[in-house]
Amino acid sequence: MGRIIGIDLGTTYSAVAYLENGNPKVIEQRNGRKNMPSVVCINDDEILVGENALKQDFTLNTIKRIKRKIGTDYRAEINGKQYSPEEVSAYILKELKNRAEEFLGEEVRDAIITVPAYFNDNQRQATKDAGKIAGLNVIRIINEPTAASLSYGVNPEHDANIIVYDLGGGTFDVSLVNVGDGIFEVIATAGDNRLGGEDFNRRIEEIIVNKFKDETGIDLTDDPLAMAKLSDAVEDAKITLSSKKSVKIHIPFITADENGAHDINFEFTRDEFEKLISDYIERTIELCKQAVDDARLEAKDIDRVILVGGSSRIPYIRGKIKGFFGKEPDYKINPEEVVAMGAAIQGGIVQGDVSGIVLVDVTPMSLGIEVENGYFVPIIERNNPIPTCARRIFTTVADGQKSVDVHILQGESMKCDNNISLGKFRLEGIRKAMKGEPRIEVTFELDVNGILNVTATDADTQSVQGITIVNDSRIDEKELERLREEHLKSFDKDIKNRKRFNNILRLKTKAEYIAGKIEAVVPPAYRDELIKEEISEILLRAQSALEELDIEKAESAVDALEFIMKELKAGNYKGGERIA
Repeated sequence: MGRIIGIDLGTTYSAVAYLENGNPKVIEQRNGRKNMPSVVCINDDEILVGENALKQDFTLNTIKRIKRKIGTDYRAEINGKQYSPEEVSAYILKELKNRAEEFLGEEVRDAIITVPAYFNDNQRQATKDAGKIAGLNVIRIINEPTAASLSYGVNPEHDANIIVYDLGGGTFDVSLVNVGDGIFEVIATAGDNRLGGEDFNRRIEEIIVNKFKDETGIDLTDDPLAMAKLSDAVEDAKITLSSKKSVKIHIPFITADENGAHDINFEFTRDEFEKLISDYIERTIELCKQAVDDARLEAKDIDRVILVGGSSRIPYIRGKIKGFFGKEPDYKINPEEVVAMGAAIQGGIVQGDVSGIVLVDVTPMSLGIEVENGYFVPIIERNNPIPTCARRIFTTVADGQKSVDVHILQGESMKCDNNISLGKFRLEGIRKAMKGEPRIEVTFELDVNGILNVTATDADTQSVQGITIVNDSRIDEKELERLREEHLKSFDKDIKNRKRFNNILRLKTKAEYIAGKIEAVVPPAYRDELIKEEISEILLRAQSALEELDIEKAESAVDALEFIMKELKAGNYKGGERIA
């Protein structure tokens, strides 16, 4: 087994980390940040991922927030072709894989991928499928809050109860972890897969869109480019409100009509923002209370609260957490990096590079089957430690019944219609008998990834039927293999593009080095005119070459700077003019 990377596959941003001498490190991305936008743009001739895809946000070919759709039958249609959430997620995972290989200088095959603690079986399976399509061997699926707790490496002298509050762009999770003697045991978990920073943004956008429509009669939601600009401005404004009491959102020339161009000028205060999202935050506190109650504890029994996810930076949220738990939350590790770091640590545990840590996770929702009259009977209760195995005896409901349909569900409602259907199968070969006589043993096995296998056995005939959860939203093995082959076909192109990128990056660095030398030798009297005009223009050309992967443009920028340097040394260069 080679190096195992840790991947935080996020709704809005993703990150990849590795372990070096027992310490987790997050790989810096091309934008200088340590996370990559979880955005994919699918064009006829190329597929853009990350920062470049985000620049195409205004086009209908761009897919964002696909994590919210994974494990469902949703399909994105672009240029007449449909793409499953697993396939779109695979593009993100493959880009992270490629960047990790580029940084580490070695091939990467194995990965730990994190998911929200409240992801159901369909969503976990779909995440593994996405990894397989991307050419990754997914060693383990672990919960995001659990990964975060590993990053903090809590090692108290006595047992401690830790709350991990994880509020990201698209999901919210809370886990209560008991830590002591190197054992990280998740006691309870709760969450909402439809609650995150994107929902906060949407509420601000709705206010601005409605105000703009009232003033101009123009509906901005009909204009993808305008909405892309508004989305970026709102995200920036939300971040600003974490450090300032108010913010002005100004977008010149957002759109135009027969009356001319229109701007957006909107002032928003922190108080207004807090009122706007207060119900969302109260929902997170309710879920914290649920996790504490499930663990049969009280808020005062919590020793430490760890913050995870970019949205947890909001001061209002930190105040609410402090008010509920009675202590300041801990965010000493970057909330946007901590999950990927924990995934890398889990990789180290699997490989034996990290010792003295045992991770015990739980299942977030009850798993069971449908019985007579549409009722749900749990076989594995929620917050049960995993891996686990549970069995329960059922029987027939009609005389002479020779088969039974086993309908597997996940959820907490007594009524099956309110729970999540995971799959169905039929057990044949039941001995002919009066209803209630046959004994049918249903076994649920939940593995370390939180993924379920189910079997049913007739105790009399020993007829056995099992299932690898089959669901209309899942991709079958044949289709998975086809998609993986498609990705492999584009691998050579990826390699060429990465080599091209690295070559251009070297040329850009060389251009900046020459520009620095020129600035050092140019007399102050000429510096403003020369540096600010011609040199700046050439450096912009080099930057543009990097964005466009245009090696010829990069080479011409270096050539131009080398010419200037040569002429300067010969005394033939004055203020941007060339003298023959």
